[in-house]
Amino acid sequence: MRRACAFTLSVEPATEVLPARVSIILTGAAPDAHGVLNLTPDCMTLDALESCINGLQDQLDVLRAEARRIFTSKTGHA
Repeated sequence: MRRACAFTLSVEPATEVLPARVSIILTGAAPDAHGVLNLTPDCMTLDALESCINGLQDQLDVLRAEARRIFTSKTGHA
């Protein structure tokens, strides 16, 4: 079964009391019948698994850059 999952950022703006907060949210994935949340489809080869891992890392790299922009623009520093 192929799972369509991705990451996204949840951004909470700064308030008078708290600084801006950013967290990573998993979207597009649902637990299976056993309550397991799969981040990848079942991989039958190491190449397939490495491809999935690389895709997840690419998504996280994009979020890292986006978070860096958010923190830099909101606070003036990273």
